[in-house]
Amino acid sequence: MVSIKASYTVVPNEATPEGIEWLSDIDQVARLCHTQTIYVFHAKHNLDALVQQMRNSLSKILCIYYPLAGRLRRLEEGGRWEVDCNAKGAMLFEAESTKTVNYYGDFLGDSANDLVPKVNYTNTLIQDIPLLLVQVTSFLGNEAFSIGVAVSHILFDGISAIHFINSWAKLARGDTLESHEMPFLDRTVLKFTAPPPPPRFDHQEFKPMPLILGRSDNTVEKNKRVSAISLKLTAEQVGKLKNKANADGSTKGSRPYSRFEAIAAHVWRSASKARGLDENQPTLLRFTGDIRNRLIPPLPRNYIGNALSIVSVSSHVGEILSSPLGHVAQKIREAVEMITHEFICSQIDVIRGQEHVNKARTLYFGANEGKDVLFFGNPNLRITSWLSMPMHEADFGWGKPVYSGLAGKAAQERAVITQSPDGDGSVILVLHFQVEHMELFKNYFYEEI
Repeated sequence: MVSIKASYTVVPNEATPEGIEWLSDIDQVARLCHTQTIYVFHAKHNLDALVQQMRNSLSKILCIYYPLAGRLRRLEEGGRWEVDCNAKGAMLFEAESTKTVNYYGDFLGDSANDLVPKVNYTNTLIQDIPLLLVQVTSFLGNEAFSIGVAVSHILFDGISAIHFINSWAKLARGDTLESHEMPFLDRTVLKFTAPPPPPRFDHQEFKPMPLILGRSDNTVEKNKRVSAISLKLTAEQVGKLKNKANADGSTKGSRPYSRFEAIAAHVWRSASKARGLDENQPTLLRFTGDIRNRLIPPLPRNYIGNALSIVSVSSHVGEILSSPLGHVAQKIREAVEMITHEFICSQIDVIRGQEHVNKARTLYFGANEGKDVLFFGNPNLRITSWLSMPMHEADFGWGKPVYSGLAGKAAQERAVITQSPDGDGSVILVLHFQVEHMELFKNYFYEEI
């Protein structure tokens, strides 16, 4: 269906700084994988010219984001990762699909996995894997194309990745970056030198997640089939959810609940209903918050790296289903407001306090070597908010993308909230959920709005 026609190693087109790039403690516990996203454009094109323009512009942006052209390397003592800025380059693949763009629907099916670069972690040393891989795929008829991106999560969180993509797009269409658009690459602003003190918080996010009552492990749930779906909330429906959350006065005179707080509460309730769990069932919602403006002093606006704090909200199914939406939104708000300078530093100190990075990663993912084996699914849920990210601004010279986001489905249950590319205030929920509960979730999700 999709064939790779050519592959290119793209290196910076000018000399770049050499040496070793220090990675922060938060970088150390990021997932050891490449985050895969896709950008789809409805634009008539010539594939050869398109690929040449992408190669040329990529070689330029790699001069600015030069660590991306390097390779990871690991220290024997402590197992920490760092970046060797050796300018070995990124990989760009030229591909063609035998299908039209319409065949891929909402790009959440298995076929969409063919539109993003494949990264072989099994037979290749991580030190030899490019930190950035790009696949340009032309669809049948040359009326549309996609840009699939795989970027090392150890180097970039979502905010950093979007900043990179939008900067690359600006260079590709012939513009130059303003001074305020240049990346801040010095991660030593997150470097602590004093010995880590004991944790100052309970840090529920590092504790084992609840299991379904009566079970001793997650084997049954892990083996259930997961599918993905895209659900749209119009601006009016988003307003209804916010009004519903704020109706019971649980905000107690503070600011009204945000879109994220209201939508996340609604998603958690809908998932709990659809799963049909016992009212005494413990359930946990896990999400991340951007720490750039929460540290004292704040990180530079264009700080590039992982700058996220994970938090968890716990409850019982009975409490979630019997309480007003505002009560659930309030629990989420309390977790959001927990992400203070002191809390972030305590989290980092927990990481620093481990004698080996693998032990720190075990707190996050439940396994050595950082393999993402921690199960977030039934009875729990992971929610990611990309509401503040300008994902739909990536104009490489052929107009803005008609779709941007994840490609294919995740292996576990997860919800991702993004703005609609329509720019009309609507919101898209991309849900990865167990097949047996998906229809019920959809019914409950739209029932009250």
